[in-house]
Amino acid sequence: MTAPVFPDVDRPDSGLALVTPLYVGTPGIQRAVADAVLAEWTAAPRPGGLLSQSCYVSVCGENVWTYEQWTGLDAYRASGRLYERPATLRGIGEDGADIERSSPIAFRLYRSNLYDGTEGVPTRVVVPAFDVDGRAAQRGLIDALLDGPLAEGPPGLFAAHFHYSLDGSRVLNYAEFTDDQAHMDFLAGPKAAAATRLTAETPGVRGIGGKRYILHGSVGTAPLAG
Repeated sequence: MTAPVFPDVDRPDSGLALVTPLYVGTPGIQRAVADAVLAEWTAAPRPGGLLSQSCYVSVCGENVWTYEQWTGLDAYRASGRLYERPATLRGIGEDGADIERSSPIAFRLYRSNLYDGTEGVPTRVVVPAFDVDGRAAQRGLIDALLDGPLAEGPPGLFAAHFHYSLDGSRVLNYAEFTDDQAHMDFLAGPKAAAATRLTAETPGVRGIGGKRYILHGSVGTAPLAG
């Protein structure tokens, strides 16, 4: 079986990222939900402008998280999906219950730090999020983190891709790690402590936290050459 391919988060033709978190509760339901999402993506016609769809499962077994890349908001709007809530997943919840999905949150990639010196390929994605008060706070937080505590990466971190939500309320970091231990070592180290302190001391910013995920499967197109 071919391993799923991580998305190229900073590909130049991507102007919109859609993120949908979903709490499912248990590992068994988690896998059923992730498989259903992938089957849905594979069966559906692909509208113009849809570049990639990636489905992740949390290491703790409780969550499914999806990340879609589009060329931009215009393409997403033209697809007719902008105001559509994802279809309910029927009968795969606890005791055969249906699982309702929320509408995705629209983000745009703002800045990425790519770190040299980490060998291998990422196997874990960590997605810490922040609740913020407006666009100035979004960009200010990202700049402060990437030019400060995260200017240089700790061992095991390949990249930190910071996004801001189009509605001005969220910041999301899509961080690629080698493995679980690399992330745990980061959390125990000085860079994480400095980032947490900076976030706590920045007005209009509240950390939400983020879990560690494994890529379950993906559907997509290759990035443009060059």
